Amino acid sequence: MKITDTKVHICDGGFRPWTFIRVETDEPGLIGWGECSDWRFPSAVKAAVEEYSKVLVGKNPFEINRITNELIEMSIRHFGGISYKAIAGIDIALHDIKAKALGIPVYELLGGKVRDRIPLYWSHCGLERILNADRLGLKKIKTLNDMADLCDEVRNAGFRYIKTNLLPLEEFGQMGQDVFAKFFIPHNGECTPEVEEVARKVIGAFRENLGRDVGIALDTAFTFKLGGAIRLARALEPYELLWMEVESWDPKALRTIRDSTRTPICTGESLYGPEQFRKYLQVYAQDYVMPDIGWNGITIGRKVAELAQLHDVLFTPHNCTGPICTLASAHLCATVRNLFGMEFDYDDAPWRDEIITRPIADIFNEGDLVLGDQPGLGADVIEEKLSSYPPREGYVGAK
Repeated sequence: MKITDTKVHICDGGFRPWTFIRVETDEPGLIGWGECSDWRFPSAVKAAVEEYSKVLVGKNPFEINRITNELIEMSIRHFGGISYKAIAGIDIALHDIKAKALGIPVYELLGGKVRDRIPLYWSHCGLERILNADRLGLKKIKTLNDMADLCDEVRNAGFRYIKTNLLPLEEFGQMGQDVFAKFFIPHNGECTPEVEEVARKVIGAFRENLGRDVGIALDTAFTFKLGGAIRLARALEPYELLWMEVESWDPKALRTIRDSTRTPICTGESLYGPEQFRKYLQVYAQDYVMPDIGWNGITIGRKVAELAQLHDVLFTPHNCTGPICTLASAHLCATVRNLFGMEFDYDDAPWRDEIITRPIADIFNEGDLVLGDQPGLGADVIEEKLSSYPPREGYVGAK
């Protein structure tokens, strides 16, 4: 069997574009789907995939390790970033091809399941109902009081965990907008009294409405430097967060943050390969590690999970891109011993399930994903549906 061609499709995915890879073979009807959705530069990822395609054509798609290693070696001078995202999408598609050809689910390629249900946490809980409620057909929230109904939905859907943001509720006025803007606009990384006020009110409202039996995490990404992150983590200690998500390029700084607060720390969505994750795990800089499988691939993702296991750290993959990444992440999670759970955008673009052959909604059950025994990832992209959702101009380079 040989790879004959690759194709890349970019479509609207709500608050981000979705980038899907189709890998074709000379076996009639046998194709593999991968995903490598980049939030800002999808056309750059597409160009990288097309460059790698020149190497892929003619290779045996069963030789996943050989191909992945060759692509990584080709990219040794530009480690991570766009190149690794492109390789990750290819890696996922190769797993899909091999499992389909063998008539087994992808998780069987990884040694089989250790669990039947993948626990999920509702990611960006509340955010899309502020920023994109009308476009996505969601119930808009404007005030802290509105969050009571949202929390009822969390419980009714069966979620045991959520992750939220510094929500820019209309009730907070300009202060809320300014605090939320720190997530995207470069600033000095301090935690101001205004940040503390918004964080206390948002997390406090969730805790009041969800009680103590639903875990609450807060995503802060690269928003705060060491001192700011410590101040915020300490301020939120009374709410007993599941974790505060903090990113730093300095493993020792992150370890200092972790040592300075009772709030658990999660990191890793912007890291690539065991080489980068090792530096954080070796100094025990976090309680949870969260690689993005769509940016690392199944092959590397599994290595990171095993490395985390060796360092007594829980594995909880970052996953807020498209449905193929969700399936790829779930297949890996089904086989991982040290799994905590998996990120999941419950308030996703409503056409998510329209563009794949087996809707994610069909395998969602009481806050979990339940994978079946379908060959490969369990669903294909429906190409003819993608043209109905062209990438928006707000996505850099996506035209």
